Amino acid sequence: MSEGKPGKHSEQWLATLIRLLARLPLPMLYLIADTLFVLAFYLLRFQRELVENNLQSAFPEQSPAGIRRLATSSYRNTVHMLFESIKGGALTAGELTQRVEIENPELIHSLLKQYQTVVTVAAHHGNWEWLQLACSSRLAVPLAALYKPLNHPGIDIPLQASRSRFGSLLVEAKSALPELLKFARQPGIIALVADQGPRPDEEKHWARFLGRDTAFYPGPEKLARLLKAPLVFIHMQRLRRGYYRIKFEVLTEPPYQQAPGVIMDTYIEAVERQVLDAPQDWVWMYKRWKYQRSMYE
Repeated sequence: MSEGKPGKHSEQWLATLIRLLARLPLPMLYLIADTLFVLAFYLLRFQRELVENNLQSAFPEQSPAGIRRLATSSYRNTVHMLFESIKGGALTAGELTQRVEIENPELIHSLLKQYQTVVTVAAHHGNWEWLQLACSSRLAVPLAALYKPLNHPGIDIPLQASRSRFGSLLVEAKSALPELLKFARQPGIIALVADQGPRPDEEKHWARFLGRDTAFYPGPEKLARLLKAPLVFIHMQRLRRGYYRIKFEVLTEPPYQQAPGVIMDTYIEAVERQVLDAPQDWVWMYKRWKYQRSMYE
């Protein structure tokens, strides 16, 4: 038996487990999520120090007790979101309609009539997996979603199947341009979740974000300028457990005469406002500030 087969079998089991979990009712998944939260946060303390340090840096005025409360709620919400995303592979369009409200879909349709292509950007806030599913199932227009493959096929394969189940075209980010130029020949939406940091070898746009120099991938601005498309931010608000509201906000429209970087700064300011409004719904369990600006300038 080759050395690669055990890894392959484990990935297959992981994919099977995810599909089985997706069949469970949401209340049972929340029960599993809460059990996992207690184990990971209180007993194993997995990434807990990272979460608390990130929050302390972003909210220096908060007391230690306030930081612990924020860390607890954000960690629990992140675990809930993971299990909600698993359930996304089985939710019907009707169930998504009940759980994800879209406040102003007419804005997108108006922009499509004017520009043909709309570039939408969101953040890892709330449940971005349900956001994409709700938009692709409800807006009745072609949607291309950029993504970065995960290192674990056992997770990545069912996740891609879930994301594309209502007709979304998934485009791998590192080789997206030819596919997106072809996609833009028809009316449609290009969707990005753009608040994660770029890889060390990728181009970076630097900005002050939550009080720290932060590197962003400049893809949203480049796409908007190249396609002469408006840039729309998608707010996602958690109403209560398992229920969300989406609202579209136009950040900027062509013709683009701003200096390079200004469009990105507009997006980054929108993300920061959303995070400050509901910090418990952003993913703090992430090494967002692992790059030092001085190393790249």
